[in-house]
Amino acid sequence: MQNSLEQGAEALDLAQLNPLPGERLRVESRAPRSRFVSELIGYRVGGSVLIAAPSAGALAASVNAGSSVTVRLMAGNRICAFTSRLLRVQAQPFAYWHLEYPKAVEVRRIRNCTRVPVRLKIALDAQEDSSAVQAGLPCSALCTDISLQGACVETLGLIGQPGDRLFVTMRLALAGIDQVLLVPVQIRNQQALAAGFRYGVEFLELEEDSRVMLAGFVYQQMLLETGHIEAVL
Repeated sequence: MQNSLEQGAEALDLAQLNPLPGERLRVESRAPRSRFVSELIGYRVGGSVLIAAPSAGALAASVNAGSSVTVRLMAGNRICAFTSRLLRVQAQPFAYWHLEYPKAVEVRRIRNCTRVPVRLKIALDAQEDSSAVQAGLPCSALCTDISLQGACVETLGLIGQPGDRLFVTMRLALAGIDQVLLVPVQIRNQQALAAGFRYGVEFLELEEDSRVMLAGFVYQQMLLETGHIEAVL
């Protein structure tokens, strides 16, 4: 989630975060390339980190001692990640892994401006009180990241200039239930792409229901990114 979090990151020791046994973890390996959800069993400072061995998929189960892994977790309102090495695979008395104790954990704080990556089909239209109807509207577009304050959208054609106001209609899957959201936005910046345009838009005058729905969706995407919940269908 490098692009979805605030730019400033701090490096902390794992013990400073004080993660508790049972914390959900998302573990990624490069060889073989796999990703799975695990949980923290415990750790010893300067020793190792114990996590539950993967149970989903042959690829994850075939990760061998010496392999490099990346572990992500949430600690309060912070997204944390560290790189480690698989020291040993234990099968008894239950399947678990010993990971090398990390030298540092990269920590990024979640704020209102936190953006999470998405691939969300949306619709754009001009506001009725616009001084002029922008060419190319209404149209469909792709939302590539979203926060509580705005979003990044990509279009095939030109839809306006910074300062123009639009309506965005999006369908959000929240806890397995589709919710349709109509949001007034203002274009803040524009960038030409090889095939189309990218716009940064700011949400304007969100009603309380819309703000709650949007906050729930953004937080849900953060949990998906960190492996705390499974994909919502």
